[in-house]
Amino acid sequence: MIQLKERILKILVFLYLLLMFAAGFVWMALLQGDVLDSMSIGPVILSLGKEYQLYGAAGTIGGTLYALRLFYWHNIRGILNIRKWWIWYFLRPIMSAGTAVMTVILFQSGILLINIADSLMPRIGFSFLIGYGFGKVMDKLDGLTEALFNGTAAKQSSETKNPDRSIEQMKQP
Repeated sequence: MIQLKERILKILVFLYLLLMFAAGFVWMALLQGDVLDSMSIGPVILSLGKEYQLYGAAGTIGGTLYALRLFYWHNIRGILNIRKWWIWYFLRPIMSAGTAVMTVILFQSGILLINIADSLMPRIGFSFLIGYGFGKVMDKLDGLTEALFNGTAAKQSSETKNPDRSIEQMKQP
């Protein structure tokens, strides 16, 4: 019975990741095709903040691709503990989208310095990379906030510092 529940949970997580992956591409296509320009849900115009929605969709695609890669890798090796890690798989696309949008805003504002061309496509590509490398981006943002607000970088264990690394090392109980 436990194996059946775990198998169902694996299927649900896998379908969720596939849905988020496809939804990122569909949302980008709808935004780029100007389909949403005249549409709204109540007072909210769906194309509002179009560029930032594109960054979020690209971040979602990157984060979901990374999660799908780990899901596959752990599953074929028989070390996927879905009961322990389902929340990570659920939150990864969402956190990747938000991080992609906010990181692009930090670069556009001049707070973070990197040379990204002042056009939409390079920023969308950069957002994808931010989503894919979410754990590494968070490590850099943690170090930056420590340096800015505490004056020193905090020393953390590798598991606390980067949950992605601990996922790659997880074993079945």
